[in-house]
Amino acid sequence: MKSLSQRTSLLLGVVLSVGALTVFAKMSPVADIHASVVSKAAQSKNGVILVLTKRGPIAAQAAYLLLAQIKQNEGFSPLFMAVEDDKASDYMQALSLPDESLPAVIFFNKSGVELVRVVAAKSAMIKAVQVQNHAD
Repeated sequence: MKSLSQRTSLLLGVVLSVGALTVFAKMSPVADIHASVVSKAAQSKNGVILVLTKRGPIAAQAAYLLLAQIKQNEGFSPLFMAVEDDKASDYMQALSLPDESLPAVIFFNKSGVELVRVVAAKSAMIKAVQVQNHAD
């Protein structure tokens, strides 16, 4: 009887482990970002500075941007995420970032709650010229 109980416990443990691994493997960008931010926040004094960018030449510029923010905001831990182009849209959607908004700098407090964000944006003059051209 004791042997049956041990086998049942072992089987249940294996099933739960496989289920947990499946959930972890399918972790969404939202969960991935949240887990990373909360983990970093626990190690910081004030919170986290997240820089999200695509890989490539823009990533080097984004790293310099993060370095400047770290110097100006002591006590915040840096979190640099350079993602592949095919995953960038998923991360942007998870953070409610519009197109053309990378690199993005987002500040989180110690609890992982977003404080403020700074994102790349097209110039208002370019948009005004495009609107004028469509009106003609």
